[in-house]
Amino acid sequence: MPNSRLPDPFPRPQLPPHSDNKNVVSQIRRYNRWLAESGRLLHQPDLVSYRDLLLETLAPASARVHLSSIRRSYKALVENPQHRAALVDQLQQEYATADFGTIKAMADELELRLMRAIDPQRSKVTAVSVQDEADSQHIRLTPAQGAALMMRPDLSRLRGRRDVAIIALLLATGLREGEVVQLEIDDLYQTYGGVPALRVKAGKGAKARMVPFGDMLWARRIVEFWLNERESGPVFTRMRQGRGDMRSQEATAMSMTTRSVQRMLGRYPISIDGQQRAVRPHDLRRSYARNLFKAGISTEVIRQNLGHVDVKTTQDYIGVLDGSDRAPVSVYEPTEILARMRAAMS
Repeated sequence: MPNSRLPDPFPRPQLPPHSDNKNVVSQIRRYNRWLAESGRLLHQPDLVSYRDLLLETLAPASARVHLSSIRRSYKALVENPQHRAALVDQLQQEYATADFGTIKAMADELELRLMRAIDPQRSKVTAVSVQDEADSQHIRLTPAQGAALMMRPDLSRLRGRRDVAIIALLLATGLREGEVVQLEIDDLYQTYGGVPALRVKAGKGAKARMVPFGDMLWARRIVEFWLNERESGPVFTRMRQGRGDMRSQEATAMSMTTRSVQRMLGRYPISIDGQQRAVRPHDLRRSYARNLFKAGISTEVIRQNLGHVDVKTTQDYIGVLDGSDRAPVSVYEPTEILARMRAAMS
């Protein structure tokens, strides 16, 4: 061969997805962006480094699925006759004096190295089973701490009334931040089995679900103080730029982003075990699960309310629960915050 160190014949191409499934397309787009930003070459995949990057933000199971999509897309690329022809053509241009046998051997070697690089054994994702997780890893608020968090925003300001409404709804329903920012006002006024419920039109995995309020219907009342008789549009909207901390404020018609919900919670640290700590949206989701479980709600009811569908067999055996069975009891005391909301609006 002209060169024992084979170059990448296509310096900056992108990996095409093996499927038009939107999740696969999104995963491959993310991988291509990483290739471009890190200066890596398509035909010299470093899935070990990419695996480590994924595990910084994804659970092991999600990282496995992501890597599987990349491997399948690479395999589809190698098996595509058009890719082989383009590979040979590029090598012939780069090594114009080489005979066809040498070019073919180089193409074979490149594809062999690529297939070795994407071998699942080279970038395995190992999930460590943790029997006893340290409390410091995640924050799960007690009912008293949840009530303290709702008392933090300044209700004399429009932003404060919006923020306490978001916090109340997260605590009372366990929604993800992405689900909260997509809520429309009519989603708050649904019923499920005759029980007042909140509708999630598109949860994780594009799955819709209903979340009964049960005894925590007070959270919807807090949201209504923020809405101030507004009847349509997104539930939670952005403040007009530069007016968020002023008493004379205006809201826009634009939905909030997940990042803005995260930043909002960061403005309201509370005392936990003697330390001031800021919570994240997912901490309130965990708080919902733990507090309902401690209040006697079954794990299966909580699983359905949260929209966890990773064990389909279990759901097939158990079946869909009636809305009245899934309605939670209130684990928070809303009297004081409701009184403050009424006072602020009078």
